[in-house]
Amino acid sequence: MAKRKREAAVKEKVKKRNTRGDNQTKASDMEAYEELLIWAKDKGIILNGVEPRRIPGRGMGIVATKPLEEDETILTVPSTTLRTYETVHPSISRALPKDISIHGLLAADLAFDPSPSTKYRQWNAVCPSREDIWDYLPLTWDHRLREFLPKKALELLLKQEAKFEKDWSMVQQSKLLSSRSGQKDDESSEEEESGTLNRSITRDDYLYAWLLVNTRTFYHETPKTKRFNKEDRMVLQPVADLFNHTSYDPSAEEKEGNKKTCSVAFSPTAFTITTTRPYAAGEEVYICYGNHSNDFLLIEYGFLFDENVWDEVCIDDAILHLLDQAQAHFQQPQEQQQPQRKVTRRLNERGKKDPKSQASQQQPPKSPKELLEETGFLGNYNLDPRNPTGCYRTQVALRALSALADSPGPQGEKKFRAFIDYGQDPWEESPEEQAKLDTLLAQALKRWSSDVVGKRIWDGLDKLEWGEGHEGVVGRKCHKGLLSMRWMQVRRMVDRALKELGV
Repeated sequence: MAKRKREAAVKEKVKKRNTRGDNQTKASDMEAYEELLIWAKDKGIILNGVEPRRIPGRGMGIVATKPLEEDETILTVPSTTLRTYETVHPSISRALPKDISIHGLLAADLAFDPSPSTKYRQWNAVCPSREDIWDYLPLTWDHRLREFLPKKALELLLKQEAKFEKDWSMVQQSKLLSSRSGQKDDESSEEEESGTLNRSITRDDYLYAWLLVNTRTFYHETPKTKRFNKEDRMVLQPVADLFNHTSYDPSAEEKEGNKKTCSVAFSPTAFTITTTRPYAAGEEVYICYGNHSNDFLLIEYGFLFDENVWDEVCIDDAILHLLDQAQAHFQQPQEQQQPQRKVTRRLNERGKKDPKSQASQQQPPKSPKELLEETGFLGNYNLDPRNPTGCYRTQVALRALSALADSPGPQGEKKFRAFIDYGQDPWEESPEEQAKLDTLLAQALKRWSSDVVGKRIWDGLDKLEWGEGHEGVVGRKCHKGLLSMRWMQVRRMVDRALKELGV
């Protein structure tokens, strides 16, 4: 009875607010979530034994309100409530190029829809604010901070930026913006039915909407979306987007913090989230966004995990430094090279070049870097919790260095190719050979950790001025906090590798 009274009271507040037309009034945080749940119930969204709650130090999450058993469906979202490419306002979708991404189309729907949208007002009220987005997503940060991102994070950021700029360019060229919409078009009557579209948005307005879509969509595969690229099979769904992410490694079930997550599924009629293990009342319930590294989570979602079983650290700078040093030994200065003997190309009886004279022209030995590039193993070297002393590609690079250091030329190349082609690994069979590889890697990691991570990154971050936007400030303190946390994770991974190597 008390619950029904509370719902009725909140509904009455909503009714009065809508009647007054006071679209700028903001409810308190929990009141906004209460309104969302009432709206969700009216739309047929079913929550079973869970509800949104504030998680100390981490914002909102979904928490069990009672003990839950394994294989319980805790959320059902009817397909009719999903925000898809098909629910975009016709005057928006028709004004944009046909080849705009679904991501860009959904962002346009959020940005150009009257604010707040009557249809999705309750959902809009619980979305992260623009200030939240600007605090935690690197795409919005000052470009001068990019040099302090790890290599993989920067690569992901540049790809993300290219996608956004492509979508924004299409929006700019459309008739949606006020500067390009001089005459009334065929969609004017449609606009009147749901309110006039907001035609005066800025680049930042669209960026905010684009990043909301980026951080809150789910992969959505249906017979209709199968014709799209995988990146365009996305959907926005109220309430389901309140579930937080955790990483899970099936091979490490006993590891602390490695908690099994819920399963998600689509059917033609609904989206569902189902438990895969029991939960106690008051325990947060998670889903998994995917097996992602912390670099990916930072760029795409704006957060980091202190312990992430799928994390990895790119050590290209460490290994490529070793390869560049070896390359210098293979490229002697011109004045030190032996003068080449002039070869007379004799013709055999049939007037063809004599193969013996051709064979006498020996090719210079390949460097480890050249050999790795030729075989497709140059770059993309990583450390991760499952491979603390380097991934397979890292081990390949170390073996190329070792093989050609011991025997430059065909013999060393043969030894290296026997490993990558046939799995023959004399290094693993010989403690002395393995010790050489461990020493190579340890030296590279210690130099990189000291010179690059220690001096260039940490010293550089300390020299910058951090604050809240006054002149001369490059970033906010929360930006420095995220960057510092990520580099602490990198150093911890390197230290773990050095410990495994016995250094």
